Amino acid sequence: MIHTDNDILSSLYKIRYFENVAEKDLAPLAALVKQRSYKKGELIFSADQKCRNLHILSSGEIKIFMVSEMGREQIIHFIKPFVFFGEEILFGENRYEACAAALCKTVLYDIGKKDLEDFILARPQVGIAMLACFGERLKKLMKMVGDLALKDVQCRLVCRLVQMAHEQGKKTKDGILIDGLTREELASYIGTVRESLSRCLTRLQDARLIKLGRKKIIVNDMDGLKDLSEFSQSRMPIHADHRP
Repeated sequence: MIHTDNDILSSLYKIRYFENVAEKDLAPLAALVKQRSYKKGELIFSADQKCRNLHILSSGEIKIFMVSEMGREQIIHFIKPFVFFGEEILFGENRYEACAAALCKTVLYDIGKKDLEDFILARPQVGIAMLACFGERLKKLMKMVGDLALKDVQCRLVCRLVQMAHEQGKKTKDGILIDGLTREELASYIGTVRESLSRCLTRLQDARLIKLGRKKIIVNDMDGLKDLSEFSQSRMPIHADHRP
């Protein structure tokens, strides 16, 4: 389905750094947006590919990831509507640092580098808001790097589940539902292999903190999971798995 300029304009207003821009100013930018569609599993861009656009996720879900020389995948983060990515173009970078792939049928809005720069130069408050958002994302990335270096698998899993429950969890009568993620993707997200992940998930289920299902996890005890995430490795009540 092709979205109209009004559809695109409405979507842009759902992004927080555009929400205070007058319609007469934002509408011309919406008219310059290019719509692109992707199928499940389709690669949107790869690392070292030339970056020419800022991307806004209109519908679907995307994973940002890196691949080692040995072919092992490390997921950096997941993106859901309405979030921008590809902000490398705003900081003088010409190439992507990671890869992006669609996890389901996905629609992107692309804004060209020159169009975006002209828009921001006329409205610097938008650029400041975008920079703040980029800073928040950088903080999360630095935390992930620290977790991979300093925490064991169990600690990383607990912290990630708390984060995912907060950011994308759905409240149900049984608890907070985290779905749409395979075991392989979750293992990649916390920098481990499926076997180690499965052992850690089983421990959390045995402790009655979560309930496992097919491509879903229900957090039964959010307070208990949060408490667990605050403990250091040596104080965790559940035995930690030190294997990668």
